[in-house]
Amino acid sequence: MRSSFTLLAGVCVVLLTGCPPQKGAGGPGGGSQIDPGACGDLSTDKVTRKLHAFLAASADLDRATAELETSVHDACVRMAVELGVATDGDTRTVCKRATDELQANLQVSVSQEQRLVTRYVPPVCTSQIEFTAGLVAECEASVAADVSVRCEGTCSGTCNGACAGSCAASGGDGQCAGACNGTCNGSCSGSCEGYASVDASAECRASAEIQTSVHTECSEPQVEVVSETVTVVDDSKFQRATAAIKAGMPTLLKVGARAELVGKALVNWVATGAGLVKSSGQLIGNLGERGVCVAGQLAATVAAAAQIEARIEVSIEVSASVQASAGGQAR
Repeated sequence: MRSSFTLLAGVCVVLLTGCPPQKGAGGPGGGSQIDPGACGDLSTDKVTRKLHAFLAASADLDRATAELETSVHDACVRMAVELGVATDGDTRTVCKRATDELQANLQVSVSQEQRLVTRYVPPVCTSQIEFTAGLVAECEASVAADVSVRCEGTCSGTCNGACAGSCAASGGDGQCAGACNGTCNGSCSGSCEGYASVDASAECRASAEIQTSVHTECSEPQVEVVSETVTVVDDSKFQRATAAIKAGMPTLLKVGARAELVGKALVNWVATGAGLVKSSGQLIGNLGERGVCVAGQLAATVAAAAQIEARIEVSIEVSASVQASAGGQAR
């Protein structure tokens, strides 16, 4: 992803001198440096409407991934406190310290024939199809009812098309006319438990899928440490490990699930950014005086891209690492 956006940097740096100061604090927990309103209202112009949608989605992506990483960092700090280790350092540092201490405590605190297991009910992440369709319709200047939203997971409303899985009601000719548990290859209405993708132009697809993924709501996971098959030989360490798992793992499971969806949406976001690279010269030329400002916003997107990717990576990696150390198994 970093290489795709680096191509855009050269164009933006040349023009960046005349750009207004960017808003937002930036960094984990701060505001985004990307401000789609900094150059005036781009959403009303036929030429710039899709660019506005892309910048708006990019700003939300920047903020949302910062919040995800902050949640991971805070969860690891809570675990570190329970385990009695230092809580200083960046996200990777404090999470590795907590994970290593968790694993060490579990290894020396129990004698077992079978591995200690942390059973959990994974979070369920749900997207509202009406929200997604509305985003595409606004970007394309079309009608929401004409937008096709595909659900990879469970379309709990109605799948108007083929269902690659079990369908609650068949419409004949291989078509589904009810809830689809699998992948709805037609248009899904209602809600989608999984990833929602759309059929639209590159900018509008990337924008809608990013916005949908960052606004997806995930249920709270349930975590239980199962110790019936083990003999506890150091109760203090075992209790610390158990407390740490309960303090941090629910948040990490939820963040990991959301990060997976956002990470999937990044694919089209990156491809769209690469497309803007190719057309940036002509686009900026067509915008006249606003072109320099827009170049600054594209430069802000370039600057944010590496951080966004890193936040998603650490969110997914830490969630997986803690699950492995705790012997996590879904139920």
